[in-house]
Amino acid sequence: MIGALILIGMNIRNDIRKNYGCYSVYKDQFHIQIMTVKKESVYSTLNLIDDLVNELGPLPKASILLGHGSTYLSDLKQRITNSKVRGYNPNYKFSEQNLEKFQNNLKKSLGNKVINCLLFIKRYQELNKNLKEYSNQQYSDDLRADFFRKVDTLEKAYWLGFLYADGSVVMDYRGKPWYLISMELSIKDKDQIIRFCKALNLDPILIKERDRTKKNKEEWRTYQLAYLRFRCKPMVEDLMNIGFSSSKSLRKSIPIIFNKKTPINHKLFLAWVLGYYDGDGNANSTRITSGSKEFLEQIRLKLNIQYEVKIQYEKGKISNFDNIIATKSHWRLSLGALLFNEMMRNYKNSMPRKRRTFNERDMNVIPCLKEAVVNKENLQCLIDKYPISHLIKKFKVSIGSFYKLCEEWDIKTSRSQQK
Repeated sequence: MIGALILIGMNIRNDIRKNYGCYSVYKDQFHIQIMTVKKESVYSTLNLIDDLVNELGPLPKASILLGHGSTYLSDLKQRITNSKVRGYNPNYKFSEQNLEKFQNNLKKSLGNKVINCLLFIKRYQELNKNLKEYSNQQYSDDLRADFFRKVDTLEKAYWLGFLYADGSVVMDYRGKPWYLISMELSIKDKDQIIRFCKALNLDPILIKERDRTKKNKEEWRTYQLAYLRFRCKPMVEDLMNIGFSSSKSLRKSIPIIFNKKTPINHKLFLAWVLGYYDGDGNANSTRITSGSKEFLEQIRLKLNIQYEVKIQYEKGKISNFDNIIATKSHWRLSLGALLFNEMMRNYKNSMPRKRRTFNERDMNVIPCLKEAVVNKENLQCLIDKYPISHLIKKFKVSIGSFYKLCEEWDIKTSRSQQK
């Protein structure tokens, strides 16, 4: 009797191989149970959800067994079938990360009874090629996801510097993997974001626009902004490995690749500083700014800059820029005309609006002026006694050079008192 049942089971199994895909056989001394998944060319997300629910029970129970909240599958079905629901996506696909989570949770809760569900998931993977690696992955195969893995070109160094100034990178959000890269600029610099997208082979359609209201000198103004947000796990991981901090206020160190005691690649570092200048530099001067004095000190030491890092505005005091109380201190560093012009020659594809050169003849003016006025106290006395126009003629310097020394020495002038 048992031998006949086994023979019948073998015949049935051969027939299943011809007409079905995955199958499993459970048998004891008197019983054979066969579960099949019929061969198909399409096996959608809804198909998988329906099969899992038939196997596990109602939507709330199935959702919990898969490792999510009780409304997970019902909400997902709404997103797939109801065009009025926020996030509507009739072509929604589970990511490989999600499917792995399903399998791990089912194995823990169902034990040996999990086999049917695992076969459904396997079938889903076989008939849905090129599934995303993780949830919220928003890039195509064309994207240069490894762009920052090895910063070995001027272009990569430049965009890394720009991200350090105006970019944000988030690994997780509320305890969940997020892998978000974003930047936001004034609408007049939207072309800069487009250029960034082209460098990464990212579709510029992701760039959006919005208005933001901000207080400026006792007056609330509305500014038009352009912003980009996209998710890319490998790129975020590479940026974090470089030393990129998710918070701009915590960026107190230059990238690890440049922060070494051994000699650095000068041209790559200059391209990185240029990218940072385009994001956080003054278009009318060679000055860069940061909320971290340590960060600017590292740049100053690496490039042997003669100028000191100066306070821009102090925490708790009124900012000269927007006339509001500063929530944190801000610092500045002048690169100098000679270094700035070298930086421009080194990489020629930087932000067009900020491309310019400065007069290098003024490089020796400041030291000569310092020698002529002797010291800070004497210069302050001269300014208190004579008009600035008289002193400029007397020392044969430009008004810019004269005020530059005043700023460096924190001299009180009519201009500084107006700020």
